[in-house]
Amino acid sequence: MTRIVTLLGATPEQQTALGLAIAQWFAGQQQRTLLAVPSPATSLQFLISSRDPGIGWQPKLLSEGLAIAELLATESLNAAWQELSHLVEPYLPQELVGKVYAGELVILPGMDTLLTLNALRVHYSSGEYDVIVYVGGNSQDTLRLIGLPQGLAWYYRRFQRLLDQLDLNAIANAIGGPIASAIMAANIDIQKVQERFSEAKEWIDRGVRIAADPKRLSVFLVTDGTAISIAQTQWLWGSAQQVNVPVSEVFCMGEPTPEISNTFAPLRISALPKDWSDWQALAFHLPDLNQLAAAPAPYEFDEVQQQVRIFLPGFRKEQVKLSEFSGELTVEAGDQRRHIELPTSLKDKPVRGGKFEAPYLIVTF
Repeated sequence: MTRIVTLLGATPEQQTALGLAIAQWFAGQQQRTLLAVPSPATSLQFLISSRDPGIGWQPKLLSEGLAIAELLATESLNAAWQELSHLVEPYLPQELVGKVYAGELVILPGMDTLLTLNALRVHYSSGEYDVIVYVGGNSQDTLRLIGLPQGLAWYYRRFQRLLDQLDLNAIANAIGGPIASAIMAANIDIQKVQERFSEAKEWIDRGVRIAADPKRLSVFLVTDGTAISIAQTQWLWGSAQQVNVPVSEVFCMGEPTPEISNTFAPLRISALPKDWSDWQALAFHLPDLNQLAAAPAPYEFDEVQQQVRIFLPGFRKEQVKLSEFSGELTVEAGDQRRHIELPTSLKDKPVRGGKFEAPYLIVTF
């Protein structure tokens, strides 16, 4: 079973150094390890003193058991397009098949996250690595990335009923005219379309399961001990709960103060050297990363008290918004919107109240 490790907090340069140290630690445990970084990989090149003009899309062996790779968006798009072409080919007119080439596609804003997730999926599914350490640099982008399967699962859930009721003939008759003729002429096989959606659903569900399992996706917080870093890292902790990703560990560059211990209780805190550029020293001081500490659950159902307790560390009452749609609770916090499926015993009951007792939002039915 492949394990993915990623970091939230600190600067991109600090994350890269710590990510390299973590990757080296796992490699030292005789685990096949890949360190994946987004482009440009300037910080990583500096840390490993590489004169190579580019680390490269294809993984390169840095040391025994440790490979490194740069997640180039252009190469990711090329690989993804080839795969997508085979999937959509049965549904496109013959004159369009093979007329759009991967090498001419332009990367649009927002595509990087999807391409990075797909590249990680390919490495994860290859079976070549025991551990993949992903260093995104931008913590908010990393949160969006690891929360993507959870978000896609909601979209599938919400619109599945519409897809099941899709009747192209009825749509064509309602529209009429040339558009209706075009729809009918396309001769789309609804059964095949639904089969493709089912395959996508299996992939999404797999991503949700991985994100919720700390043994398969380990997310560590990083702070350098300054007041602004502590506040930012605490906010990221709460935001990680919003994408249903448990966090169990905090890496503090320097000796943790009582403020840090109180802020991140009950998480385990590990002290690391302040000099982040010496990644070999960071690797030496790392704790046993195979022994994960217990992480607070993102939410808990209390069917006896008819309550849901939602763990939201780092937020104040005015930063949290609660609503209910279609038998699901919607929680807004940390610039994230999250949907919680309710158990049968609570699904059809109205919300009687909600109160914020830091770090929990308690909803009563």
